[in-house]
Amino acid sequence: MKSRENKANPTIYDIAKAAGVSPGTVSRTLNNIGYIKDETRQKIQQVMQELKYIPNRAARTLKTKRTGLIMLAIPDTDNPFYVDMVKAVQEVVKYNGYSMILYYTEGKKSDEIKVLKMLHEHFADGMILINFSYTKEHAKEIERVDCPLVLSSICVSDIGGGESDKFDYVGVDTYKGMYLATKHLIMQGHTRIGYIAGSRELTVFGERYNGYRSAFADSGLTVSEDLIFWKNYSESTGYDAVKHFLRLDARPTAVCAANDLLALGAVRAFEEIGVSIPEEIALVGMDNIETTTRIKPKMTTVAIAQAEIGRTAAELIFKRLNGQETGPSQKIIFEPRLIVRESSINIR
Repeated sequence: MKSRENKANPTIYDIAKAAGVSPGTVSRTLNNIGYIKDETRQKIQQVMQELKYIPNRAARTLKTKRTGLIMLAIPDTDNPFYVDMVKAVQEVVKYNGYSMILYYTEGKKSDEIKVLKMLHEHFADGMILINFSYTKEHAKEIERVDCPLVLSSICVSDIGGGESDKFDYVGVDTYKGMYLATKHLIMQGHTRIGYIAGSRELTVFGERYNGYRSAFADSGLTVSEDLIFWKNYSESTGYDAVKHFLRLDARPTAVCAANDLLALGAVRAFEEIGVSIPEEIALVGMDNIETTTRIKPKMTTVAIAQAEIGRTAAELIFKRLNGQETGPSQKIIFEPRLIVRESSINIR
């Protein structure tokens, strides 16, 4: 194709003329509306690149009433757990011709309320919000939202699924996940199992703690309260927990952590003190982040479907946007999966 002279501010009419198509075809290509032959789409995109065409998002929003944006609000950018989720959401968003905005809430209610206000103000066409709590303030702001919204607390949660709810809910049964992890250690012969619990005030960690306690109860065992360590959900808490456990007269023979970051903090402390895993102590985490397969020994953990949650949530957003899903609120809960690796295998 011959080189074309670039205009300072080419329009869709310039693109149409240069590509030999109608302005309507260019518009449909830009907005990803209707059927366009791949050959025609590629030709239009090539012309836009040659003419250095920059779409006017503001004008497009006024015309279509759509921003072409989907927001993903997550509480933590430091936790590798969210990497697979972000990737999955991004894939679905790009497939649908949209762009994704990543918003970091730090798990703060005030920031979660702020991002819900932004959605109400049509900053984006839909949003996935990963939040650790659900309050009256959340509910009040959600009532004002009139575009697709998916919530996920990465747990089962007691919200979502009601016919009057103005959001869909996608989560995972972390109660069952922690039950499986604790039961696995009990089946290995452990009865004193330290538990690094995370943050006491957050629902997601309360659910996991209940799974731990239930595994003990169903095995006819009693939980030792001195083996429960609450603080926050960072790696440093896992480190501090191990220091606490090793000061006890009766030390644990195994440790179960409410997430993999806590477990990695525990690994650092055990290595520093010279306690060998799994020879001297067994360890299980939860999240199945990539790091668990790269450390030695490889860590036993619970996979909680973060990629599937992200993909399903994003697909729900677009089904709502495209009118493919018009029914009442959906609540989708994934099953956890215990992945047994070297850190918890009884080799005695």
